Amino acid sequence: MSVFHSRYKGSDAGERRYQSSFYQRSRGVVGYQHTQPWHYTTLLDAAKGGGRGGTQQQREETLITSGSDSSDEATRMATIMATQPLASKIGTIAETITTSKKLQGRVILLLVAFLYGTLNVTLRAVYATDGPPAASVLSLVRQCLSIATFLPIFAMTNNDSGEEKRVEDEEISIGRAGMDAQEEGIRPMWMSALELAFWNFGAQGLINAGLLLSPAARASFLTQTSVVLTPLISALAGENINSSVWGGCGLALLGLFLISTSASSGVGEAADAATVSAAASGFNQGDAMILLGALSWSAYIFRTSKLANHYSELNLQFAKTALLAAMYGGWFLSTAASTISAAGASFVSTEGWADALTPLWSGWNSPAVWLLLAYSAVGPGAVADLLQQRGQRETSASESNIILCLESVFAAVCAFALLGEVSSAREIAGGMLIVVAAILASKE
Repeated sequence: MSVFHSRYKGSDAGERRYQSSFYQRSRGVVGYQHTQPWHYTTLLDAAKGGGRGGTQQQREETLITSGSDSSDEATRMATIMATQPLASKIGTIAETITTSKKLQGRVILLLVAFLYGTLNVTLRAVYATDGPPAASVLSLVRQCLSIATFLPIFAMTNNDSGEEKRVEDEEISIGRAGMDAQEEGIRPMWMSALELAFWNFGAQGLINAGLLLSPAARASFLTQTSVVLTPLISALAGENINSSVWGGCGLALLGLFLISTSASSGVGEAADAATVSAAASGFNQGDAMILLGALSWSAYIFRTSKLANHYSELNLQFAKTALLAAMYGGWFLSTAASTISAAGASFVSTEGWADALTPLWSGWNSPAVWLLLAYSAVGPGAVADLLQQRGQRETSASESNIILCLESVFAAVCAFALLGEVSSAREIAGGMLIVVAAILASKE
């Protein structure tokens, strides 16, 4: 779920760029606990009378460092910045991040938000080329390229030594025993992958359909309501949502509203007035579909946090990606069939198929487009999926969604650096609110 910019509406090319801005976040996630929780390590060392924990003093220091909550971490970081020299600050901060699982999760999610922000610029570059692919073609090609990305990773993983595999198996066993596996239940991996693929595909499909009926400005804002829907789902599931997280959700929603309703360069006053007028019109079926799409994305974020400790992220992400590719394949076949039928071509003649399907991607032979698609499949695709799953192990679904909203900020920075686009004052204010929201939500 990404920010829709109303300035893209108005022409066919503009609509394609507009659609690319929400397409970027249709993905899935999940994984298991590689590293033993601090309390298991400490108890195990105590039982052994030392072991990896070292001396009693070292074990106490480990307990204090690993068990501190995020407010203590924030206080410690502020003290470091105020009292230590620059070189010492960098070293101490790096050490703090290394020893704090929660901070590691947040840093990883920040990287994921950055990768998603680069996807916005990448897909817009694809749609700016001659003969860009249709949405169904783009989705299927990216997903197939993402599958190919996993193959060399699997090859490198299979070269692990027997000792490394033994340690990994031990960590999986302890991680599952230590988390909420008894509450959640361990299902076959393919079932969890299918669930995540379903929520992921549903988010994009419902939003795509809703855009045909909903005004651009309102659709842009409704898409971002997932930042509030996620903590609502978590609360209904019995989780305790801190007031700081609720406050962060409200600030993030306000910031996203400012960005999505900004009258940026490239849109005239008349067009902007028409957009505002359309956004003020009554609630319609398209709005309901977009809200369901936002709800689907929130369910995806929530389930990712719940499942992230039960499976290997590599295996589960690969399974999810393959299942999602099958879903996109069905979407492409439906689009192809309707295109062939509309062109009056014969389903039996291969030549008729080729001519009828050409408009779906007439610029398929452009090397530049394939390079852009390859990056979108590797960085913001497979790598971002793996990292998001890893980050959500240590971060709640609500906080994760707020951090991922920073994608809009990174997208604006990338657009300025690569495309020379300058954000409006309204967009800058919205971005600042999202940054404050992420900081507030981290003070649990």
